[in-house]
Amino acid sequence: MKTIVPTHLYLPSMQIQEREYQYNYLKKSKIAEKALSFDFTFIHNGQTFEVPVRPVVKINRSNLLVNNDNPNDTLIGELVYHSSQALFPLKLSVNSYGYPKSIYNHSEILERWKSFIPRFQAYYEKGKAIKLLNEIGKLYKNSDQLIKSLQNDLFFSLFFFPFYGDYGIGRVSTIDDYGFSFISGQKIKYSLNLEIQKNYTENGKIRISIEGKSTLIEKDTISGYFLLNKDRSIHEIEISFYLCKHEEEIKIHIQETKEVAERKTSASTVFDEKEEREKLTKSRSFFVEEIENNDLPKHNIRR
Repeated sequence: MKTIVPTHLYLPSMQIQEREYQYNYLKKSKIAEKALSFDFTFIHNGQTFEVPVRPVVKINRSNLLVNNDNPNDTLIGELVYHSSQALFPLKLSVNSYGYPKSIYNHSEILERWKSFIPRFQAYYEKGKAIKLLNEIGKLYKNSDQLIKSLQNDLFFSLFFFPFYGDYGIGRVSTIDDYGFSFISGQKIKYSLNLEIQKNYTENGKIRISIEGKSTLIEKDTISGYFLLNKDRSIHEIEISFYLCKHEEEIKIHIQETKEVAERKTSASTVFDEKEEREKLTKSRSFFVEEIENNDLPKHNIRR
């Protein structure tokens, strides 16, 4: 008898080990190709103290490559690379959908930024470099602007995609007007359909398919899937975007590179429904903002 995947996916419980991943971005067009990759670790490791109480996650990045080269081969590239290092490790508070709501370690980021400034002495005589340094500094100093910038980043839009929630009896839900940014400062809204597979995969994973189209240009499409471990942490994400205007295709692949032991490993075991309902009751404050705030992405269950 096959194990049935629950129709409500709750955010994973606190983990004691970091999960290791690799991110790969590839953009193809008639003119050129652009590639970006990096390694990162991720862990749920706490909760906020303010109300509403929210989970806190930590993410750390390493081995950043642009077109398979170190990004610090040029003056500006080196500046951007070193200044971006001040952001990590990054701690975020997230809502019940796994969507980032605030920077939890903003003071640490500011201190790292200040400690990095002496490294930029060589750039101070360069007009373009000074302007860029000032822009980065302003962004790091304003926590509200920084979280908005992260929410608009393509990596964060996908890795923190709000696929947690209730899919209903039909196992299909929609998210209207979810934004992705392909060019800095320009966010494109998409209408998305999510479908959660009824049975676990042969490898014991939860599969969620996604497809959709831009609300502005119907021929601009998205397709792909999310694979989750049995503890509902992310195992793999594969997403393709097609942008018809410039005949561009963007492929994103996020892969867990080192799996860790899960809370329950038997392929025939499902998470205890009573236990999950108790978690929901204890974490009721996580769900208040989803009801009251219309700006947050929501699942619309299709019966």
